[in-house]
Amino acid sequence: MIAPILGVANARPGFADAFADEEVGLMGILTGRDDGARPAPGRRAVLGRALGLAAAGLGAAVAVGATAPAAYASARANQNNWRFCTKCFGLFFRGYPTDGACPAGGGHDSAGYDFNIPHDIPETPTAQHNWRFCTKCYGMFFWGYPDNGRCPAGNAHAAAGYDFVLPHDIPATAKSQRDWRFCPKCYGLYFYGYPTNGRCPAGDAHSVAGYDFVLPFL
Repeated sequence: MIAPILGVANARPGFADAFADEEVGLMGILTGRDDGARPAPGRRAVLGRALGLAAAGLGAAVAVGATAPAAYASARANQNNWRFCTKCFGLFFRGYPTDGACPAGGGHDSAGYDFNIPHDIPETPTAQHNWRFCTKCYGMFFWGYPDNGRCPAGNAHAAAGYDFVLPHDIPATAKSQRDWRFCPKCYGLYFYGYPTNGRCPAGDAHSVAGYDFVLPFL
């Protein structure tokens, strides 16, 4: 039985806060006593030095303000409109006028949560990348093997778009759902929370392997 590949990186996934709040302040200057022969600086020199440091601190604050929001937004990139299909139990993208191809026949039928999936962020010990959108069936499948599984629209899946990074083996919260699993027959992601396992494009029901994925939703 095939299990998804685990990757390790150094950053947290996008649904966790990736940046702490940053504050840029000015350092105070203490003028100590000087017992040497050098004359004490005049009032104008002290004032000029203080203004120069204030300008430098302001410049640093502007630089942080300009770069931090962009990095923060990138680290938290997500896509919603991913839905559960009541016919095949798979996860599919419902952002187009049609609903792809379902292995149970016709298009997918959506129900339940609007899943908001992280993408294009570093992989971690509890988040796996290489999950992709299939342009033929609109489902999500694992793109980490030489072949691309089995697509209900025929032959293998066809990858496009974002590199989705799915959290796994972490506690579920009020805004996330566990029991999403990899099927080693079709390479798709499906919900493993019912007595039956839906419909697999490779025949019969899905099979289960690998991680317990925990998907965030809106």
